Order: sequence, then C-alpha cells, then structure tokens
Amino acid sequence: MKRIIITSILALIFSCSSVIARTIIVKVSNIRGEKGNILVMAQQGKESKPVYGMAKAEKGTAVIKLENVEWDEFDLSVFHDENDNWKMDFSEDKKPVEGYAMKSCKPKQDEETVSLKLYYPTHE
Repeated sequence: MKRIIITSILALIFSCSSVIARTIIVKVSNIRGEKGNILVMAQQGKESKPVYGMAKAEKGTAVIKLENVEWDEFDLSVFHDENDNWKMDFSEDKKPVEGYAMKSCKPKQDEETVSLKLYYPTHE
C-alpha cells in the first residue's frame, strides 16, 4: 500500500512538471540597416513573464532563437531598435518610427521557425 501511494505521488509530480518547453526560431526579414538591434518578445497575455531574444541588426535578415517558450499559443513582437534605447519610439502623433512586426503563433513542434517581415513607417 505504501509503495502504491509513493508511486502515485511521484507520478503526479512528474506529470505536473512536464511542461513542453519549445524553441522558437524567429527569422526577421526586411531589416533596413545595421544600426542598433533587433529585439524579440514572446508572451502569452499581459500577465505572463515574457521570453526575450536579441540580435545585432544587419541589413536584410536576422535569426533569433527563443528558448523555453512554454505556451501552446503566444504573441510574438519584434522591433528594430535603431537608436539602442531599448524601447519602441513613437512620433508625436503616436505612430511607431522604428521597424516592427507582430504575429500570433500556435507552434505544433518542439522546435519551430516563425518568419516575420519588418514594417517601417513611410513618413520619413
């Protein structure tokens, strides 16, 4: 009887702690220059702790790997922090002035690649 109880408790502990931690490879295209960094954030709702990634900006494409993404669904946000101030900059009329992209994701594999194309405002 004691063995059954211990086995049941261990099985419960292992089943509760076996969250699938995915690796998300983010391919960002349409990078217009080499100033600053490409910053990536994955998050499930505003209350969850985000997973961050970063790469030095290079004209064309960057690849950023996000480790330990535990959600079945999440939102991915990317922006080109051209002036290295670690935040998205906005114009006086509250429009982004740096390149950005957003996407909702539902990965099906333990390692999955997501492609995003940066959008840059045209009022420059």
